[in-house]
Amino acid sequence: MERIARVSLSLPLRALALAAALVVGLVAAAPAAAGLVPHRAIYSVKLGSVRANAGFVDVRGAAKIALEKTCDGWIMTQELSMDMGTAAGGTVKQDIRSAGWESLDGKSYRFAVRNTMGRQVEGFKGEAKLGAAGKPGRATFKVPPGKTMALPEGTLFPAGHTAWLIERALAGDRQAPRIVFDGTDGQGARKVIAFIGRRMESGGHGKKGLGALVQRPGWNIRMAFYPLDSRAAAPEYEIEVLQLDNGVVPRVVVDYPQLTVVMTMEKIEIIPPPRC
Repeated sequence: MERIARVSLSLPLRALALAAALVVGLVAAAPAAAGLVPHRAIYSVKLGSVRANAGFVDVRGAAKIALEKTCDGWIMTQELSMDMGTAAGGTVKQDIRSAGWESLDGKSYRFAVRNTMGRQVEGFKGEAKLGAAGKPGRATFKVPPGKTMALPEGTLFPAGHTAWLIERALAGDRQAPRIVFDGTDGQGARKVIAFIGRRMESGGHGKKGLGALVQRPGWNIRMAFYPLDSRAAAPEYEIEVLQLDNGVVPRVVVDYPQLTVVMTMEKIEIIPPPRC
């Protein structure tokens, strides 16, 4: 049960962070494109499917994200609250709050997260910088204090990874591997292999009644996450997103070894850009 609880603390947050980062990366990477705007959105969070020997048998909750542009970067805040039903008949409450900032050039990144699950509290805070060409970068944690880790050459932060990933989708690639660091679980960079589906035309996806922002073409993108030193064939977990070409993500599915959690957009609104 302890391992299941720890996984549940970190992975929904990572899924939400990546979904939000997809928007940030798109806007930052293609400022001249029409329709790419910062926004805030509300998601319902529900259990998708349960496999054998799952410790949790029900998941219900809500998530909120806000993506705001500043004159030198992007601010991303997230809130996630869930009630998780256990196989023993109990309920575990989980609350996650996080904030991140990434520079417009994608070279600097700051992050902070606080996870509360029952009486357990876990938090991470720090900053990271990419190295010069041919050199590794470094992440430095303030919480826990004194923790540092090298970032391999070519590592991308979430927004930079998304910008690169969307470029690959537009180019028609079907598989796109890269090393990514987000800091939300206190671990190092991971290898992320993205599998990009065929382009879907607008309409017929997402929840009805959300407005013009979701009436756009896009792709289903499935991402598999591996530790850098892993030689295992199976990933730690996978995330599938419905990514529209204007940066909006109407749906996220987090695929654990024992269950899936589905996040569905319920409301969305535009955040006006700053005057710089």
